[in-house]
Amino acid sequence: MTQSASVGDHRGRMTPIVALLLLSGTTLDIQWGSLSPLIGTIATESGLSGSEIGWVLNAMMLGSAISIGLTARMGDIYGHRKVLVVLIVLALAGCTIGATAHGFWPLVAARFLLGSAVALPLSWGLLRPRATASQIRLVSLALSLLLSIFTPLALVIGGLIIEVGLPWQSVFWVSFALYAVLLVLALVAPETPAAARAVVRLDWFGALGLGAWVTALLIGISEGPGRGWFSPIVLGSFVVSAAVLAVWVIQQRRAQEPLVSFRNMDVRQTLVGFSGILLISIVGQGMFIALPALLETPTSSGFGLGLTALDSSYVLLALVPGAALGYVWTRWGLDRLGPRIVLVVSGSAGIIVFLGLAFAHDAVWMAYVWAFLYSLTILSCLTTAYTLVASAGRQDNMATTIGMQNIVQFAGSTVPVAIVLNVLAPGVNGFIPEAAFVDVYLAFALVVAVFVIGWAALAPKRVTDRHAIDAETDPTKVKLLPTGQAET
Repeated sequence: MTQSASVGDHRGRMTPIVALLLLSGTTLDIQWGSLSPLIGTIATESGLSGSEIGWVLNAMMLGSAISIGLTARMGDIYGHRKVLVVLIVLALAGCTIGATAHGFWPLVAARFLLGSAVALPLSWGLLRPRATASQIRLVSLALSLLLSIFTPLALVIGGLIIEVGLPWQSVFWVSFALYAVLLVLALVAPETPAAARAVVRLDWFGALGLGAWVTALLIGISEGPGRGWFSPIVLGSFVVSAAVLAVWVIQQRRAQEPLVSFRNMDVRQTLVGFSGILLISIVGQGMFIALPALLETPTSSGFGLGLTALDSSYVLLALVPGAALGYVWTRWGLDRLGPRIVLVVSGSAGIIVFLGLAFAHDAVWMAYVWAFLYSLTILSCLTTAYTLVASAGRQDNMATTIGMQNIVQFAGSTVPVAIVLNVLAPGVNGFIPEAAFVDVYLAFALVVAVFVIGWAALAPKRVTDRHAIDAETDPTKVKLLPTGQAET
């Protein structure tokens, strides 16, 4: 068989796989964001305490932390489609439980099942063995655009459900419909070719150890604000997390077939990509927590704008046109300039955005402007990060690589959420002080500056893709130039 025939065979039936991947990301965004505006209603109707509501929200994250390393690696070894179908069925069960639940434990179980059934890493695993380097980049850009659009839309969807008088359980039925479509796409999609799977034994200790230390870390961070950072359960969670992490790192270094392996990958490109994911996980709280809180502060405070929760979510819709324009800039920049320049330019402009949020927030139109510019700049860093990671993954570990990316995103967001919620505490007059918002945004500007300095020194000048099907002639040497041509 000629090489061109082999490549054509690998590309077969790409459409359902690409649709599956894009819908997987959209579904994840909607189920993460749409529940937040409904928390007050759920707590009132279900009689849940603040701590119980926290566990309902965090159950999804814990489910992901526990399952994602194991299920992603199982897909790399046994076939991504097989594992994906099982996970989607679990998600459908979770949606059904959530839609019919009226108490604490059913809601926690529903959210845990949804978290356990994250389909995005396995969808990437299906695509990798069939996609060229340019296709991987295009799908990365398209996925980032969709995530940037549906993150604010998910918040608005949750608010509209209450506004039009629908029951809060409707959000679970929305997810059910999306997962039903995902199931059809998964059944239609072809399985990962045997030649592209990992020919190793499943590293059970590595997979379960990864879930254990991440889960313990998330429990400690989640419980810290309510119980106190020096309470026994919080300190104990951090100690357990650190101990398991130390053992896990030693085990991974000694294992012949480790769960996390960067063999024959561009390690620098992968880690820079992870850093972009981490940045958005940290500073994104400035948009989705701090900005709505600022907009909803009563005008009697002297600086707040007194918007309702639904009206403040409308401001975030400015992210949509910003993301569309950012897609054009990022795609052009990666092709013509390379990832280093895109990251440094977008990150530097993002610093200005956070300084603007700190000192120019006296009118609603300013909030729209900063939301638009945030999407144009900071989310460009996210798009570039997705492209770097997706282009670095091997065919036999793509799901695991994307799974690690998701863990970075989940774990990276918990610390800043806890910090921001503690900083944005009401003062003696019942309002969050304006100085607290200024401090948060100045801190985020400083964080972005640190990342920009690191990228200027370490980010690659070009995107390397050693494992695309059009790089199989010499997978250790073929690189993708900024112009999109191949170089050996």
